Amino acid sequence: MNRGRRLASILVVASLGLGSLTGCETESGKAAFVGDTTITEDRVSQVYDDAVAKTPTPEPAPEASGSPAPAAELPVTRQEVVDLLVSLELARRVVKEKNMPPAKEPTEPGEIAQALAVSGDSEYVKLWAEWLDLQTVITENTPRAQLTDEGIMKVYNALAESGAIEAGLPVAQVREQFGAAIFAEAAILVSTSLGAEAERTDTKVNPKYDPVSAPMAVGTQQGPVFYNLPFISSDLVTDVSS
Repeated sequence: MNRGRRLASILVVASLGLGSLTGCETESGKAAFVGDTTITEDRVSQVYDDAVAKTPTPEPAPEASGSPAPAAELPVTRQEVVDLLVSLELARRVVKEKNMPPAKEPTEPGEIAQALAVSGDSEYVKLWAEWLDLQTVITENTPRAQLTDEGIMKVYNALAESGAIEAGLPVAQVREQFGAAIFAEAAILVSTSLGAEAERTDTKVNPKYDPVSAPMAVGTQQGPVFYNLPFISSDLVTDVSS
């Protein structure tokens, strides 16, 4: 999926083992619980179906051999919807509990629709716009945090896997490179906040969506790279100070 401009300026991370729903909860159509907020399968379907219905997918070209063409790629997956809904709920709670101010320059859905390859009037894109604003607010209003070597390598390995950064670097070199990168600091700030909130609210997810991750984007010379990381646990943070 090709995605772009405003998104490329923000990176958000997360990596924490969340609890799983019980059999009766999954059978009753629950996708996740964040505190007292329930994200149902119907809610996931609502956002997913709306995005698919409002975003025409191009017909794939037939194979040269005359064999049937592969199915057209859908603009979004149910996993991506769950990742977004859970991350969004956690971020809303962080901002409300810490009385953070609203975003100074709210993101317009139309700015990011092409980057997400989803129609701008879909709820999915509108939720993404809110998600970007919450990321910015948390980044601007959270004290700086330092990660353990294990924590920083989680961020690095996800970036390396996506092709956004050279793979195989030792932790000392990763820390040196990340120290000058604004995106890495933003990632640490947001991921730590979301991870702590997930722990505090005892967030649980349906096993079929496990692990839930926070949607992220990082800018490269070739354009934005999108990927996900699980929520960073508080035990991977060695220091949080202003």
